[in-house]
Amino acid sequence: MGKSPSFGILDDNDCDELKSSDESTKNLQSDDDDVDDRPGWLPDGWIMEVYLGDDGTIYRYYICPVSGRTFTMKSEVLHYLFSEMDQCFTESKNRAVGSNLTRTHEWLPKGWLVEIRAGGDNMDKMYKFYVYPPNRVRLFSKDDVLLYIKEMKISGFDTDGQCNTSTQENILAILEFNPEGLPQGWVKEVVFRKTHTGRIRRDRHYTDPIKSYVFRTKRSAALYVETGKVTIRAFVQKTSVHEVYSFEKFTHLHESLQKRLNLGRTNQLRTQSSKLQKLSLKEGILSDDQSSSSDGDSDYSDTLQEAGQKKVNHVKATLKGKEVMASTTIKRPRGRPPKRGNA
Repeated sequence: MGKSPSFGILDDNDCDELKSSDESTKNLQSDDDDVDDRPGWLPDGWIMEVYLGDDGTIYRYYICPVSGRTFTMKSEVLHYLFSEMDQCFTESKNRAVGSNLTRTHEWLPKGWLVEIRAGGDNMDKMYKFYVYPPNRVRLFSKDDVLLYIKEMKISGFDTDGQCNTSTQENILAILEFNPEGLPQGWVKEVVFRKTHTGRIRRDRHYTDPIKSYVFRTKRSAALYVETGKVTIRAFVQKTSVHEVYSFEKFTHLHESLQKRLNLGRTNQLRTQSSKLQKLSLKEGILSDDQSSSSDGDSDYSDTLQEAGQKKVNHVKATLKGKEVMASTTIKRPRGRPPKRGNA
């Protein structure tokens, strides 16, 4: 027998089923096109990734090209855009390049710190040192640091005895550029303050290179970078770290740093000592006058003794009167008096 033909004649019902299946296939293809289509609200440059789950669920991810952050919802993307966080990241990078303090210390290797100390005859100057804590190295200039990095050679420095580096009493601050976990341009400042009791207090400050916000913890600084939220304890310094510490080797002590050494208490003690000297001088003059006129002094002392004795007698009489009054005081019973019967 011959082979049956590979085609046949379809009736009207078969044609309708075929049309419906073709339409469903076209609908599926159109749905797939909609899944891959880029939404009109997504900014240019953003990346959209689409994944299809095993259960048929469609997952969309929106990636920011500036910060690399990933979002899954349209509302999250719009909130991120309106918060201008991309602009913050861009300005942070630009400010890091333009900042005087950061720019002038780009040569400083990672792990090195900048140490600021007070010095001078009257503690009216501040000195800058470069410190590498792992090896306990302290150097005084950029050339000394580069020489140490190249040849591991420590060159001596001389401050003419104006700055003592063997104690922590005169440390004003320790700076770290670009601390880990924060964008470029941030500065970590460990502030040293001497309290009234003589102890040294250390406070950590993280300075934002954009708006000069100062945060007291690294966590609050990171929260500001991620969300733009400024915590309650954040503040803005009148003179930023970029202005205070932009000097080489040494310069005059900035007025904002004088309180860290508790110089005000030192001046107060000096004032008190001068007052004591004046009092002792007056006492010396009085003693000289008393020795020169012994007779008059004896009469005067007798008069003072009589006046003092009268005052003592008066106080005793007053106290005795109070005792008499206290002894003659009648204590009445509390409450309503009892009723008396009729006579």
